[in-house]
Amino acid sequence: MKKLLSIFLACTLSVSLFAQKKGHTIDVTIKGVKDTTLLLGYHYGPKKLVSDTIWVDKNGHGAFKGDSLLDGGLYLILTPDYRYFEVMIDDANQTFKLETDTTDLTGHLKVTGSSSNEVFRKYQEKSAEIYKVRKPSYDKLKALYEEDTTKYSAKQLEKRRESIKKERSTVDSLRNLMIAYEDEIIAQYPKSLLASILGCTHEIEIPDYPRDENGTITDSLFKYQYAKMHFFDKVNLGDERLLRTPVFENKIDDYFDRQLFQIPDSIIPQVDFVMNRILEQEGKGYEGKMYYQTLHHLFMKWQNPKYMGFDNIFVHLMGEYYLKGKIPARVANDTAYMNKIQDRYSKTVHNRIGVQAQDLLVYKMGNDTLDEHFGWTRLSLVKSPYIVLYFFDTDCGHCKKIIPEWHKQFQENKFKEKGVETFLVYTQTDMEKWKKFISEQNMFDFINVFDPYQNTNFRTTYDIYSTPVSYVLNPERKIIAKRLPPETIVEVLNHELEKKQDTASKKKK
Repeated sequence: MKKLLSIFLACTLSVSLFAQKKGHTIDVTIKGVKDTTLLLGYHYGPKKLVSDTIWVDKNGHGAFKGDSLLDGGLYLILTPDYRYFEVMIDDANQTFKLETDTTDLTGHLKVTGSSSNEVFRKYQEKSAEIYKVRKPSYDKLKALYEEDTTKYSAKQLEKRRESIKKERSTVDSLRNLMIAYEDEIIAQYPKSLLASILGCTHEIEIPDYPRDENGTITDSLFKYQYAKMHFFDKVNLGDERLLRTPVFENKIDDYFDRQLFQIPDSIIPQVDFVMNRILEQEGKGYEGKMYYQTLHHLFMKWQNPKYMGFDNIFVHLMGEYYLKGKIPARVANDTAYMNKIQDRYSKTVHNRIGVQAQDLLVYKMGNDTLDEHFGWTRLSLVKSPYIVLYFFDTDCGHCKKIIPEWHKQFQENKFKEKGVETFLVYTQTDMEKWKKFISEQNMFDFINVFDPYQNTNFRTTYDIYSTPVSYVLNPERKIIAKRLPPETIVEVLNHELEKKQDTASKKKK
């Protein structure tokens, strides 16, 4: 019986110890705070979110505790005045002690019981040390570059060049020293979160341009192509701990915003390149956290793009990933959310820059009278090379300003004589209001149309959720511009007409 009891107690103790290891206890002492709260937060891309709150005693002591392990990432301990220092939650060992004081939270930090945080602390010290040495050279370079050299003599310019060369040499040597130190950390602790973070922050080393025997560059796009294909070589795209840091999302944005040509045709293939690379490295299919968080980040990034034509990227993400089921099951099974995606896709897929404009069968007003010469027509029947397709509503206050403004620009620039038509679509069904508006504005030089039975589905195909909305169509009836104000439409048309004229002149030669 005693033997059985001993075995039972031993098993109970081992289970208890095992359970304890599976939890977390972060013991914190901060001199300078007392009888108040501390927050345990974490980075999530650019956001800082709260994980836990504790009360510290008169000695500034308390402990963040839990029965489960915290998700790996870069965490923050925040004081009541929202000053903070960072700690690594790197592995299953989440029981350790931290001591510091409010005079310098990071500089005076001492770590006990966490090897990953000890390495991280040494890295912070080294980084601060090199920054301190490097800053004077940075400041001198900044001052040198900001100098007004317009009245400098040749001797002064030469002296400035030598000073710049000297300070840059110092900055570069210290940078190389830091890189070498970071490489040592990556080599020594390859599976650590710090190694993954440094892999994100490292700049890639791009070889020089290939040259022929005379030293002439043979491929002017070499550096661009190299950066495009090798930008993520040192990034562990399978390490989901990076999601709880500020560096991974920055890396993604740097790639798509600064490393690539800012045109959709250059960006879209690289979206697929990055997503496939994450799938390969993470190895969890569409359920992987790195995979879906990156996909979601890109989705949000381009759902309301800053630049015309970038909705092509958004449409690609919806059509190629969300609507083809390349998403986690929990997202695919969210019927309400997926219906919104399908609806948004339907309203944007047909009116992107570069696609063929959808035809419209509409009722047309005669040019010379309001009472006769009405009849049905199609957008595709317009013979002029260029078309400005405008949707408006007579009860829309903005339309009452914009449509007459466009009419004025249309006449002043003699666009009709230059081969441009305006296909003005009334979006409602009140014919009397429509006729009155056209008459009052004397816009009979436009092709004035409306859809009396609302059966052309123009609200979906041209994404008309408000008015006015404009599109510019080229001779092939492809959309070359959209949702622009009158003055910008003028610029687009003049540019297109000049290109057409230049092309015609070259053919004659």
